Amino acid sequence: QALTADQRESLDIINRSGEHLLSLINDILDIAKIEAGHTEVRIASFDLSVLVQDIANMMRVRASEKDLLLRLEQSAETPHFIRSDEIKLRQILVNLLGNAIKFTQKGEVALRVGILPELPTLRLFFEVQDTGVGITAEDQTRIFEPFTQVGQMVGQKGTGLGLAITRQFIELLGGRISVTSQPGQGSCFRVELPAKI
Repeated sequence: QALTADQRESLDIINRSGEHLLSLINDILDIAKIEAGHTEVRIASFDLSVLVQDIANMMRVRASEKDLLLRLEQSAETPHFIRSDEIKLRQILVNLLGNAIKFTQKGEVALRVGILPELPTLRLFFEVQDTGVGITAEDQTRIFEPFTQVGQMVGQKGTGLGLAITRQFIELLGGRISVTSQPGQGSCFRVELPAKI
């Protein structure tokens, strides 16, 4: 039997609510495991170019729903195959791109990938830049704290755990994250990670 428009709308609401609750539960479990010291780093070889392209394609769908452009810029020097934790790197990039899309109403989101030159060991960088609401200098000091939503982010759905988890994963991989932002003009999150070819 075909569903009525009202029934379809109700099912959509139930589905979205279920996805939101699952996301909240996963975030809370992630932060609990990190704080208990039970998060493992699994280093393995994988194709970085394929990973980045897959993530960009997936997030492009979300961006297009808001009429945003999502650009991927990967330098020619970036190695194809690296050794790192692919699952954590995927979550780091998905979290940063998801936030950028969430807090950008018009314009674009860019993901840039490259290497830091003239270093004895390989260090990758990833930048996620948007033309969104931006973050004040005061709030920039707090955004990586668990359960924190700041400034114009307040009122958005979420636990305030995404950036805290992202930072913890980056630090577990021996890297660091920084942010530059101007309220009303957008933000740029920069991740630097060691890796092996």
